[in-house]
Amino acid sequence: MSKIFWIGCFPPSSHSVGDHAQTLAIERLLGEHFSDYEVKRFYRTEAEEFFLEDVKSDDLIFIHSSGDFGDLYKHTGWHEIRKRIIETYPNNRVVQLPVSVCYKSNANFEADKIFFSDKRNLLLLCRSEESTELLRNNFGCRVEFFPDFVFSLKPPKPSGCVRRGTLVVLRSDKESSIRPQLHRRLDRRGVRKPFNLIFNLILKKRIRTRFQSAFICDTQVSEHDITDANREKTIYDRLEFFQRFELVITDRFHGCVFAYLTKTPFEVVSGKIQNKTKVSLAVDYPSYFKGFRELVFSELDASPVSSSKESTILGLIKSRRSIRKWNNSKVESEKISKILEAGVYAPSAANLQATKFKVLSSRKDIKFVCQNTSPWFKNSLPDKAVLVLYDSSSLPREKWTERFVWQDTACAMMNMMLVAESLGLKSCWASVNLNQEKTIKANYGIGKHYVLACMLFLGYSDQKPSLKSRHQGRILERHR
Repeated sequence: MSKIFWIGCFPPSSHSVGDHAQTLAIERLLGEHFSDYEVKRFYRTEAEEFFLEDVKSDDLIFIHSSGDFGDLYKHTGWHEIRKRIIETYPNNRVVQLPVSVCYKSNANFEADKIFFSDKRNLLLLCRSEESTELLRNNFGCRVEFFPDFVFSLKPPKPSGCVRRGTLVVLRSDKESSIRPQLHRRLDRRGVRKPFNLIFNLILKKRIRTRFQSAFICDTQVSEHDITDANREKTIYDRLEFFQRFELVITDRFHGCVFAYLTKTPFEVVSGKIQNKTKVSLAVDYPSYFKGFRELVFSELDASPVSSSKESTILGLIKSRRSIRKWNNSKVESEKISKILEAGVYAPSAANLQATKFKVLSSRKDIKFVCQNTSPWFKNSLPDKAVLVLYDSSSLPREKWTERFVWQDTACAMMNMMLVAESLGLKSCWASVNLNQEKTIKANYGIGKHYVLACMLFLGYSDQKPSLKSRHQGRILERHR
């Protein structure tokens, strides 16, 4: 019998009721849709044990749902473990169960664009349409929208009691809608004040003046460990509790889900991190769960970028993408000559022709310049690099003409990148700061009157970014 390796469930010591509701829902759906598979479950704390398993080629790997895809919770290390799982089993069908996405750093986002550029057996499910759009337009794997599995749970039958009052469910961590400085408030003894006291101090007037009967408590955090023995009861007790109220106010994603399941009207509180994982009353959630197995076994290869480019210049502009992951193929010298020729023919302010090029080909030189620019170039080296220089001694004395440096070199760069694209090569524009510029110029004995404006990295690549990709490096923030 083939196996499903389900990795990353939250252990009993994690008291998030929403996270354990995911575990319960996923367990039920796997039993319903994959009864012909043996399911082996691993907590996050047991990830290393999974890597010791004998994983066969026809086994499936499911990575548990979470709200930490990206770098918001980088300190936990789970995102790197997720990537390690995907990289270790490239020939297995790997399904990342629905996640929320948050990148705070452009560098981390760019690094992940490289990593996920060629993961053809990965199906990445996002639980918001905005996250889906972001990753689909920038990652090379298949990305689909799929609702959180907790939506598949059926709440207990209403007890018949009359709904009364307002339930306020707000977070106390970094995703809280309350300003961070309020969490750091200390009492007179220098002791950090409990979260409930912060509620009493800050929210009491605002909430109670609007809602006369408000119960304020983060009900999505359990006071006890949640185990296989008590998981179902804990979750259904919490759902039954939601049914007692007329309204729910929350900044928790699963607070919204629980309100949705219990047909309790809810209001979303958004704060510093905007809530992008919306719960929509218009989405037909059950239809997604019915087709889950079909989705898992559907074709996973992302649509490749067409190799036959439009013959127009506009076609080249639309198909060009910045690439940061290269293969070992060598770039032909005649193609480099054509690329440099395109750079020479770029517009030149006042016809100064002050833009100059230095081509680097040796592995040692390529590694040196890659180590002296943005961090995402350190792990994959292009075959060629072109230093784009400007002879500042050619500039007229008027200070305003200093802008010629950036205008002329930018025109040359764009010409060269488009010609590279037309020749089947991939390229990336690399910038340097003042210290990096000084280091590189000193290494090659480049005179002080030259400005190292930027560098052009060239090579062949198997990376197939989406043609829809736009607004590179865009950051997405969300609540879950």
